[in-house]
Amino acid sequence: MSRLDENETYTLDEFLLYVKEERAELYEGTPVFMAPASFQHENVISNLSKEFGNALEGKSCYVFGSNLQVVFPFKNTKGKDDVVVLPDISIVCDMNKLRNKRCCGAPDLIVEVLSPSTSRNDRLLKRNYYEKAGVKEYLIVDPHNQYIEKYVLHEDTLILEEVYSSENPSFVSTLFPDITFSFKDIFSFGFDDDME
Repeated sequence: MSRLDENETYTLDEFLLYVKEERAELYEGTPVFMAPASFQHENVISNLSKEFGNALEGKSCYVFGSNLQVVFPFKNTKGKDDVVVLPDISIVCDMNKLRNKRCCGAPDLIVEVLSPSTSRNDRLLKRNYYEKAGVKEYLIVDPHNQYIEKYVLHEDTLILEEVYSSENPSFVSTLFPDITFSFKDIFSFGFDDDME
């Protein structure tokens, strides 16, 4: 076998062996292939990454994009309970988690920017994985409806703490108080929405 088959299940080692050029995640043994992102989606990620990078400059936390594999070792008896995700943005402060070109364990903060093909997974399945793994802050960003949901981990549960929109435009991270930005700076697009 030279590539992943979406109808098969894999252990973590098998998945990492076969996933090469493909952009894929692993949900408890099942590979899920990632569709190309829209211009709007990528622009929001770029704007957020700039804000995070500027706020964390000189600190011992690092901002990563969607090429960083994040591995959650949720082992079951069959060895196929592991999860591998490619969050749109991850902030990692514990450098011991960065090994073998991936993050092994929960980043401190994760951002997922919604798209029609990933919205359900980002809101339900991946949110559950992030909660179980211990991600401290999780942002769900909707570029189409232009809002940001901020979930914060309280006693092992990700709780919706705030929604930022045109009515509540000043974002402040709970985990990283230095990360603040104006809502409009994230959803400013240098192109027509019809290009999506």
